[in-house]
Amino acid sequence: MKRGTVVWVNLSDASPPEMGKVRPGVIISGTLHNEVLSTVIIIPTSTLAPEIAPLRIEIGEFGGKNSYAVIPGIRQVRKTRLLGIIGQISNERLDAIESCLDAFLY
Repeated sequence: MKRGTVVWVNLSDASPPEMGKVRPGVIISGTLHNEVLSTVIIIPTSTLAPEIAPLRIEIGEFGGKNSYAVIPGIRQVRKTRLLGIIGQISNERLDAIESCLDAFLY
């Protein structure tokens, strides 16, 4: 799995305020790590607007709707939760997510 890939991910068994259900998510863990580990780090997406940087950033249209990466939803998931590849975000959008992560986590 390549960093920046958008996948369908099953986030069931979540409790509010965690995001649940099957939804697109952006893989943000490193491509080399993703090749050897049984888990990946994802940021789930939502169709709820507007963009609220650094907490919610627009990444484009995935799953048929305009999507926003929800930075506080960052989580590790087993690869068995990944249900299919939707696409790839641009390097520009990946850089924007990284900037939001820096602002949110530090």
